[in-house]
Amino acid sequence: MLKKIELHGVLADKFGKHFGKHFELDVATPREACEALSYQIKGFRKFMKTAHDSGLFFAVFNDDKNIGPNEISQQTGASVIRIVPKIIGSGGDTLGILQVVAGAALIGAGFFTGNPGLVAAGAGMLLGGAATLLMPTPNIEPQDPSGNKPNYGYGGAVTSVKSGNCVPLQYGRGRIGGHLLGGMSVSEDT
Repeated sequence: MLKKIELHGVLADKFGKHFGKHFELDVATPREACEALSYQIKGFRKFMKTAHDSGLFFAVFNDDKNIGPNEISQQTGASVIRIVPKIIGSGGDTLGILQVVAGAALIGAGFFTGNPGLVAAGAGMLLGGAATLLMPTPNIEPQDPSGNKPNYGYGGAVTSVKSGNCVPLQYGRGRIGGHLLGGMSVSEDT
């Protein structure tokens, strides 16, 4: 089934001049769509591979649903696949937007009333909101697919087993991190 592949932003500007801003391809996954475009458009593959060096990542949409990195290789029933450049650090946090708006309002109120304290407070709030918007959202507590978290108290190995998972048995010497079934830490004065 033909899917419409749309390029946005710098991709449309750079590669859509001669070909148009969208393509119709018979692909099953977004990864397959990118692979097909790299064979048809000279320089597309190189640009996509080196874009992160200049601070660009890409958001991919199946119709209007933004998909994650683990869904790139999954088959989609979407009729439109959109590839949209995203600058690193563009968090889009709602709190940051509110801070920018409130800061601008305080600056306006300070100028209207002639109060330099309101102007200074508004400028600080506006700059804080802008910094929040530019800061990337951290990825906290990574987990492997089975739900286990690394424990840095034991060298970073996954040392816990999620309820219901298998506990492997090992024979001989081990050179890898294993599952910690029980542990205790005691602090005492000496």
